[in-house]
Amino acid sequence: MEEKTETLDIPIQPLIPPLPPLQPAEQTQPIKPTKKPPYTLTDPTGRYKLSTTNYAEYGRDHFLDLGEDAQYISRKHFALKYQNGTLYIKDLGSKNGTKLNGVDIRGKDWQPLKPGDEIEIADVIKLKVVTDNI
Repeated sequence: MEEKTETLDIPIQPLIPPLPPLQPAEQTQPIKPTKKPPYTLTDPTGRYKLSTTNYAEYGRDHFLDLGEDAQYISRKHFALKYQNGTLYIKDLGSKNGTKLNGVDIRGKDWQPLKPGDEIEIADVIKLKVVTDNI
């Protein structure tokens, strides 16, 4: 038994409307380069790289992969600020403190950082200030 098929000559309308035509190149805007931070706080393994070109707050959520030790880091633990070519750090009232080169900076104003400075967060993780060229 042979099966018979029938072909219909009916045009099929697309379900998706066609894309609009491309705009001339004169109307596109160039991508502005982003400002790269000159300083980074990094741990000895390079796992963490914290920096800012303006202002940033860091806390427990940034270190959750530390496991149980992350509980000692406050939700809002410290902030970094980059101003006039200098990177600054400030403890944000954390319970277990932030140390700059071994000195607790809780309750202190913004502290300037320079390459080689060591930051200790809640006695859990140590970060070092490095320049972008390193």
